[in-house]
Amino acid sequence: MENLWNVILKLKAAVQAFNQPIHNCWMHQDTSIISINESPSDVQRNILIVCDTVPPIKATIPTFILTEVGNVQLLHSNGLTEVELLFLKKYLPYCFLSLKAKKLKRAITITHFAQTLDAKIATSTGDSKWIGNSENLTHAHRMRAICDGVLVGSRTVEADNPKLNVRHVSGKNPVRIVLGNPNSDFKSLLACSNEKILVFGKEKINVQPPLVSIVLPKNGPKASIEPLAILAKLFTLGIHSVYIEGGATTTSNFVNSKAVDILQLHIAPMIFGSGKASIVLPTIAAVKEAISFKEYNFLPFGDSMMFTGFLQDDRIMQD
Repeated sequence: MENLWNVILKLKAAVQAFNQPIHNCWMHQDTSIISINESPSDVQRNILIVCDTVPPIKATIPTFILTEVGNVQLLHSNGLTEVELLFLKKYLPYCFLSLKAKKLKRAITITHFAQTLDAKIATSTGDSKWIGNSENLTHAHRMRAICDGVLVGSRTVEADNPKLNVRHVSGKNPVRIVLGNPNSDFKSLLACSNEKILVFGKEKINVQPPLVSIVLPKNGPKASIEPLAILAKLFTLGIHSVYIEGGATTTSNFVNSKAVDILQLHIAPMIFGSGKASIVLPTIAAVKEAISFKEYNFLPFGDSMMFTGFLQDDRIMQD
């Protein structure tokens, strides 16, 4: 899959750099040549992604259609193996996040948890190794590589000492973004890379490169920074897609603020019965108040599965 993965990374970069409306994209499986809005002279070994409603040809090659919410739906799978098809279903949607970012003038977000069947991400003592499997670890690094930034709260930095790089796959390290306490210990992030780290806080602090302090207004004397304001600021910095890796408080705050666009849940075949929940939101009284999804899928990940949901714009179920 390494060659196909490198083609996907090139497609993502080409789409983000393209400043005109995109109708269709072609990606050649062998040469990694990307064509946008222009059919290649030889379509063999190409994969076509249609970004509007009508395919440019009567496709006899593998063809996907980009949906309104940013997912991809299969039109033809001619010539693809089951493994290749599954791989493309997992990662093609994220090549086009910049299209929605440019429309909304903010970074698009994907959040991810590895959780049990009863939605726990750690035991009551904080142990979480390993709820996810090796396929999920590789997936997390692929998501870091395909997104412009990876975001965590300061508590996650302090508790987990993460690196937030792409050491398990090929690709470029994302910009690392930390929310919360600007006085956190960043030694794990600094040790693995000299690339800049954006630290969002409520007040200006003196930091040394590669740390970059960014101050945004907060809502009220005790409130946190508004997630949508963070995403708007990131967009002005050229960051069009952000992978949110935790913790639960940061992610729940983004979900509650309608600042999560895509939700990934790696669901492991185990039950804790107690422990730390993945997402905690205000109490609702009726089922119709639940968060719902315009589109979603369940895809196998080794001995587990991944739920990926594309959230409703209004986040309220329809009658």
